[in-house]
Amino acid sequence: VAVLAHHAGGRLRRKGEESREQFYRKMELSTEERDDIDATASILMLDDKQRDVEVKTYSNLFEYDTAGYILKYNHDNSIRWKAVFRWKHTVFCLPAINRRIMVSLTIAMVAFALDVAAYLVHAGGIRLRVRDLESATSFFNGFISMLLAFYVSKMLGRWWDMRMNTLGRLWGAVDDLCVLMSAHLPGAEWAKFRKLVLRYCLASYELTFMQAQGEDEEVDKLVTWRLLAQDEADRLRNEPSKSQLIWTWVAGMYNGAYRDGHLCNVVLRMFYTKCLDARGGIGATFAYLDTQLPFMYVHLLAVLVHLANSVVALDAGFSAAHFIMDSTDIDGQKPKPAVRLLQVLLQTFFYNACLEIGQIFSDPLGNDFEDFPRHAWHCFMRNECEAFLKAGECPTNAMRKAAAAATASHSPMPSKAPAVRAAAAAGASPA
Repeated sequence: VAVLAHHAGGRLRRKGEESREQFYRKMELSTEERDDIDATASILMLDDKQRDVEVKTYSNLFEYDTAGYILKYNHDNSIRWKAVFRWKHTVFCLPAINRRIMVSLTIAMVAFALDVAAYLVHAGGIRLRVRDLESATSFFNGFISMLLAFYVSKMLGRWWDMRMNTLGRLWGAVDDLCVLMSAHLPGAEWAKFRKLVLRYCLASYELTFMQAQGEDEEVDKLVTWRLLAQDEADRLRNEPSKSQLIWTWVAGMYNGAYRDGHLCNVVLRMFYTKCLDARGGIGATFAYLDTQLPFMYVHLLAVLVHLANSVVALDAGFSAAHFIMDSTDIDGQKPKPAVRLLQVLLQTFFYNACLEIGQIFSDPLGNDFEDFPRHAWHCFMRNECEAFLKAGECPTNAMRKAAAAATASHSPMPSKAPAVRAAAAAGASPA
């Protein structure tokens, strides 16, 4: 079946204009053979999704995949001097920060023009004390430094929790299910069962990202990617929490194996625990996405940042005007416009960079370069699970010898399958 599915997948990729049904009729496949291909093809091919991840490197600084997501960066090269001149996909290239720097420079130029005009008209300038503006700038900076540090720290913590305790929790549960199936449901007779479970797991993973991006109603994409059959997609259509709903199907499959006497209640409980753990990881993902930091806190922080940047821009503009008009501050000290201009650039950049970093960390399930690598993790998870399932089908020579030695030296345990079947049929849990 696997060879046939692989052959069908290759033919379908080479002849994209030929529909699947036309191909099946041409190959004279029976309905059962078609169902076998549909159940296994998603593990062997993903149509427009690549089988493996193609990794590219930028200046030995970071690795990214062709889907447009960063995978890993070189920590050693990232802290060297040459990293200063590598700005691609860094905060230095964010358009929002550059626009806000231009706004601050515009405020400074307007303040400069007004002060020069006032000096020409009244021969004395606005005479605003630069010292007062410096005091206001220091006042704002004291607040903002503390609030920004807490904001970035909290957003980074949420980002890491989403990696480890939500998607990481889902990934770990899927891996554990494949390990348990490989151990408790080995053999060719369970191959279709195992691959169907893995297909549902991968579909749940994709639906998690689709729901986060507001695309979970486009379930036909998963049919194209061979992760769902058409009837499965129709059942999910217009349902909420599709990524979590699939886990009821998976749990039901294990319950069916238990009722048929293939699993005892202890093993069934293990499978149920992993299914609930995976569903809980998805639920926690949307708990993070739907429960943001309090709006009043983020709004206050943004207002303070913009006010502080405006004040330092006014300070720079008036200082430049006083300096050019040969005017001195009331305190008798000469203004330093170059220092003020540098402060405008650095402060505006740093404060807004912190705001933008927090915004990027708030939703890592998007389509930006810095977001979680959806396609790469899909491939990694699928390859891991296929390796786990294959390991159970092909025991090593040492494992065979150990099993033979144990069988020869000890009498085999009586089978509990009849008792399990009888208890399941009676609706009770076997001892």
